[in-house]
Amino acid sequence: MGVILPAELTRSGRRRLRLRMRVGGAATGAAGTVAGASGLSLEAVMAFRWEVALAGETLSARDLLALAKAKAPLVRFRGQWVAVDPAELAEARRLLAAGGGTLGAPEALAAALGEAARRPDITAPIDVVAEGHVAAVIARLRKGLGGGGASVPRDFHGTLRAYQERGLGWLVQMADLGLGACLADDMGLGKTIQLLALLLHRRRARPEDQRPALLVCPTSVVGNWEREVARFAPSLPVVRHYGPDRARAAAALEGAPPGAMVVTTYGLLRRDAEVLSGVGWSVAALDEAQNIKNAASRTARAARALRAGFRVALTGTPVENRLAELWSISEYLNPRLLGPLEAFRREVAVPIERYGRDDVAERFRRVVRPFILRRLKSDPAIIQDLPRKLEMKVVCTLTHEQASLYQAAVDETMRAIESSDGIQRRGLVLALITALKQICNHPAHYLGESSPLAGRSGKLDRLHEMLEEAVAAGDRALVFTQFREMGDRLVAELTRALGTEVPFLHGGVSRAARDAMVQRFQQDPRGPQIFVLSVKAGGTGLNLTAASHVFHFDRWWNPAVEDQATDRAYRIGQQRAVQVYKLLCAGTVEEKVDQMLERKRDLAARIVGQGEQWITELDDAALRALFALAPDAVVAGDDADRDEADGAGEPRPAPRRRGRKSAGMEMHP
Repeated sequence: MGVILPAELTRSGRRRLRLRMRVGGAATGAAGTVAGASGLSLEAVMAFRWEVALAGETLSARDLLALAKAKAPLVRFRGQWVAVDPAELAEARRLLAAGGGTLGAPEALAAALGEAARRPDITAPIDVVAEGHVAAVIARLRKGLGGGGASVPRDFHGTLRAYQERGLGWLVQMADLGLGACLADDMGLGKTIQLLALLLHRRRARPEDQRPALLVCPTSVVGNWEREVARFAPSLPVVRHYGPDRARAAAALEGAPPGAMVVTTYGLLRRDAEVLSGVGWSVAALDEAQNIKNAASRTARAARALRAGFRVALTGTPVENRLAELWSISEYLNPRLLGPLEAFRREVAVPIERYGRDDVAERFRRVVRPFILRRLKSDPAIIQDLPRKLEMKVVCTLTHEQASLYQAAVDETMRAIESSDGIQRRGLVLALITALKQICNHPAHYLGESSPLAGRSGKLDRLHEMLEEAVAAGDRALVFTQFREMGDRLVAELTRALGTEVPFLHGGVSRAARDAMVQRFQQDPRGPQIFVLSVKAGGTGLNLTAASHVFHFDRWWNPAVEDQATDRAYRIGQQRAVQVYKLLCAGTVEEKVDQMLERKRDLAARIVGQGEQWITELDDAALRALFALAPDAVVAGDDADRDEADGAGEPRPAPRRRGRKSAGMEMHP
C-alpha cells in the first residue's frame, strides 16, 4: 500500500532544529579586538551568541517552549512538520538561555570560514554565521586575488609578470588584515622577487613601522638571496645574522638600518632562538618553509616563538606526506587557527587520510584556502606569462668542509703554477679547475671517497630541495653533470633521499640500455621522474620532452654545450614551459667565470671554440684573483639545516685529501 507523505517527513526532507553560532561582535572589555581599520589581531577576543533555527528561520525562546510542551516526536509548527528530539531541544533551550560567550580570534575565524563548529560539550551540529568585523575580514579573504592589488615599488629593479603583481597585491592584503600568508607558487615562478617587492612596498607605505624584517632560509641559498636583493632591491639594507660576528643580543638586531632585511639560516634559528625571538620583527619570512613540517622539531618551535607583525611562508610543497605538515606551517602563520595538533589529527587528518571523508576535506579546504596562494606552471593564466624556456642561476653556499678543501687546493696548486711555465703550467691550471669543480660539487667527489654525502655540499643540498619540490608536483627533471663519478654519487644519494628510481645515462651504457632508459622516462607513467645524464653521452641526440626541469649541476662554461643539453627537453614536442637551473657556488671560480661571461659576450663566443683553455693563458695575478675564495663563500657559525630527529649537528671537519682515482670527467670535444 503506497503512502504519500509531506516532503518534510521524508528522510531527506525532514525538518530539524539547528544550532547557530553568530560570531563577530567585539567582546565587552576585550582589548585589542581589532588590529586596525581592516585587520584582525590574532590575540583578540570575539563575542558570539547562540540562535536556534528551523528551515533557516530563527526561533525564539517562546517558540522552543511551545515545541517542548507538545511532548511529541513530530510537531506541526508554523505550517510545517518538525522532528523533535527531546535531548536536542533541551540543549537548544539551555544554550539560548545562556546567550553566548567569547572565542579567540583564530577559533572564531576558523569556525566562520568552515561555516561549522564543534564543541565537546554539545552533541548537535553547529552552523556558524559571521557578522560584524569577522564578516568583513572573511569577505576580503574570499575575494582573494580579486581584492585589489598593490603598485610595484618604484625602487624595485625589474618587471613583475602579471601573476607576480597579483601575488604582491595578495601579500599586501594579508599583511593589512594581520593574518599570516603562505606563498606556495610552483618552483621557478618567482616567490623570491614577490617577497622582495613586498618588503620594498612596506618601507614606502608604512613609514611609521621601520622595524627590521627577518628572512630564514636554508644555508645553501643564503648567497642566492643576497644576490637577488642586490639585483632586484638594491635599496633594501641587508644585515647578515650568521658567522662569528653575528649579533648576540636582540638589541643589536633592533638597531639595524630602517626597514632592513636580516638574513639567517634554519640552523641559527634553532641556535639563536632566544635572540631572534626577542626582536619585534615587522615581517618574519621562512623560505623553503617545509623545513618546519615536523611540528615537534626544535626548528618549528623556534619559528613559532618569533614575534612579527606579519608572517610569511614560502614553499612549493606545503604538504609533502601528511596533513600534519600543513598544520605545522599554519601554526607558525596563524597560531590556533587549526586547533591543537592532537584534535586536528583526530578530527581532520585521520578522517581525510584514512577514510577519505569528502565532507571533512571540503570544510578543511574552506578554512585553509584563503591563507595559501598556490599557482602552477600548468595554469592557463600562468602559461601565458611564462616564456617557453626560463633560465635562472641558482647560487649555492659552500659548507665549511668544502671551503677548507677549496682554499687548500688553491694555495697548494698556485705555488706550483707560479714556479712553472709552458705546457706544464697549462696542465696545472686545468688540473686545478677540475679539482675546484669537484670540491664545489661535493667533497667526496674530490677526495674519491664513498662516505655519506648528506649535509656536506651546499650545491647537493640545494639540488635535493629543488628536486623534492619537482617530484612532489609530479614533474620530471633532467640533471646534467660532466663527471661520471659525480653522476654515480648523485644517483645513489637522490635514490636514498627521495625514495625514487634515478637512472644514469653515461658513456658506458649500451645502446639497448640507453634506448630502454629513454623510453621509460618518456612514455611510462610510472617511470622515473629524475634522469641523471653525463653531458657527453646525453647532451645530444635524445628526445626527453617528458621533462619540464633541467638542472646543470656543474658548468661547462660553454654556452653551446649547455644549450645542446637543455635542448633534450626544450625541443619540438614539448608542451610545457621548460625551466633551466644552472647551479653555482658563491664566491668560487664557478661564480666568477659566470660573471665574466655575462660581462663579456665576446669572451663567451671564444669559449665555444676553446673550452676552458682560455683560462690557462691568464697571468699569475689574474689566476689568483679568479681562483681566490671570496669571504662570503661560506656561512660560518651554522648548524645543519635539517633536524627531523631534533639533533643539532656539528660542522664536519675537512678530511685530509687521500690519493684519488682519475677525475672521471668526460671531456667534450
